Amino acid sequence: MTIYLPEHPLPKSAAPAPIVFGGWQTPPTGGVEQWLGFMGSRMSMAIVTPNLKPEPDSRLWTAALMDAWMTGETIACRFPQPGFKVGAPGAGVVDGAGQSGMTLNLRGLTPGYAFRRRQFFSVVHAGRRYLQYVRAQIVVGADGRAALPIGPMLRIAPADGDVCEFIPMIEGKLSGDAAGWTMIPARVQGLSFTISEIA
Repeated sequence: MTIYLPEHPLPKSAAPAPIVFGGWQTPPTGGVEQWLGFMGSRMSMAIVTPNLKPEPDSRLWTAALMDAWMTGETIACRFPQPGFKVGAPGAGVVDGAGQSGMTLNLRGLTPGYAFRRRQFFSVVHAGRRYLQYVRAQIVVGADGRAALPIGPMLRIAPADGDVCEFIPMIEGKLSGDAAGWTMIPARVQGLSFTISEIA
């Protein structure tokens, strides 16, 4: 089961960061450096809430955090894209099974819709969300299909028909100061924690 954070009030700050598997390899004898990238790179996001009024905001936020901490369930919240207007991309789904790498074929999109560079979206596979972003502007074809150049590399093989959410969410494990997730700190200083994708 996924535990969802309240949609209101919005976080005071939300700082996304990549979790990268791979890196530059430097030969010990001074040859050309090479990038070695491995499947599994993903995202995390550090969140700080504003000061929360006791009822209902503090109660609902601390309840969600404590539930995730105590049960080990994944926790999810909206992934911010400040100032970005998503528009009407349509009801996109994965177009074809067995896809891998850094291109994702979608269908069911709005013809002529323009995906923008660094536009984020979520792929929902087997009940879990995987956050992706578009690496270059792509315009959807007249047939409602598009081959999106994406990052990071796909770390699951999405099924044909898997839903894509263009109001993206980040879903993953919770970390932070569990002792501080109570209603008193929530009221006087806000809450701070991090959500990290687990796959």
